[in-house]
Amino acid sequence: MSPAEAAAGTMKSVWSPTHGAMNVVVAPGTVDGTVVWITTPGGQLAVTVRVTEPFPAPASGYPAPAFAAPAQATVPAPATAPAISTAPATPAAPRRNGRRTAFLGLGIAALLAVGCIGVVRVASGDDSADTSANAADVSTTGTGDRAGGTTTAAPADAAPLSPQQYAQLLAASDGAIKATFSKLNASSNAAFAKAAPAAATSIRTEADKLRAAAPPAGAETVHAKLAQELESLGDIVEETAGTKQECPAASPWTTVLQSGWADGLRTDVKDLATENASYKFGSFLPAAPKDQNRRLTNGTYVKRASGGLGHLKIENGADDTAISLVPVKGKKPKPIMTVYVRSKGTFTAKGIKDGTYRVYTSSGKDWNAGRKGFTRDCSFSKFDDTFKFSTTATSSTIWTITLTPMVGGNASTSDVDPDAFPQ
Repeated sequence: MSPAEAAAGTMKSVWSPTHGAMNVVVAPGTVDGTVVWITTPGGQLAVTVRVTEPFPAPASGYPAPAFAAPAQATVPAPATAPAISTAPATPAAPRRNGRRTAFLGLGIAALLAVGCIGVVRVASGDDSADTSANAADVSTTGTGDRAGGTTTAAPADAAPLSPQQYAQLLAASDGAIKATFSKLNASSNAAFAKAAPAAATSIRTEADKLRAAAPPAGAETVHAKLAQELESLGDIVEETAGTKQECPAASPWTTVLQSGWADGLRTDVKDLATENASYKFGSFLPAAPKDQNRRLTNGTYVKRASGGLGHLKIENGADDTAISLVPVKGKKPKPIMTVYVRSKGTFTAKGIKDGTYRVYTSSGKDWNAGRKGFTRDCSFSKFDDTFKFSTTATSSTIWTITLTPMVGGNASTSDVDPDAFPQ
């Protein structure tokens, strides 16, 4: 766009074969190279703004655009889902899908206008490979704000660093990140959340330093990807710390290490070493942990009931489940008993004292014994009815619950917030 448009602020309508129609709002005072982030149903997109000096129109006039933006476009969706408009009135919050970001260099004809040329570069988790010879051209002149930080691109005329200087830059950035990133490997979610702001800040700071540097010849492509993946890693650290976990017993540290952004960064590190063995980076980032499937033996008590004569017979369904018996009375009652029953297993818990209780269940995969919960595919629920246990001189109560939905069943259940589940 022209300097006048950039100074005053404007909105541009663009279109790409991958994401369809988009509106890009350019704030007043935007400079060449600013990265503007927008949200679409397909994910979060990074648009690089190019500001060029006006030039006189040719005598024959400007040629017609190679293709025009359609009035409305849709993002292809799975067969089971409806098509999603690319320009909803209120876009949904973006979600990370675990796939690494790819870089596309696209010349958008919809941006052609008298005296200005706009180039849009899109970063999206929906694309899996570079599709343009200009895909590496992500580092551009100027600065831009995103998520509270500032990104700085290398000046167009900056002299490339020597291989030795570049290796030193990588080593310095790697060490700076390691000092704060290692503290994310914490014993609790609260400790992770406390360490996350410093780690995210250091990651973004070093990403800016890398983006501001001109790499040696041959390293331009991977350098551009490295800076982008590094900044995205800072985003996922911050996002993980601020997002309620589906499985509170899961480690947010593991979530970060298994993310698509971390995986993409590891690939970039390998590509750097392939270009030059002295280009070493990423010692702060451990390998992604493999998913585990830890299980307790059927009928293992996480907390055992005692002192009573009541029985609770459990017939489990398809998932490993921890069943808790919680008193109805009390402000924040805690379970008097929790027992682990494997998929399709049965078990009878004994020793239950007289009283009225509610049954809570948590199901999932991979039991973390230290945190007393599942780490993947979690669900939490409770029986809507209560269970009364009583003992007389000649009898005691035996309840039987079946955790498989069945026709004619006489017990309903409700979902429970993971953070409100009795422990």
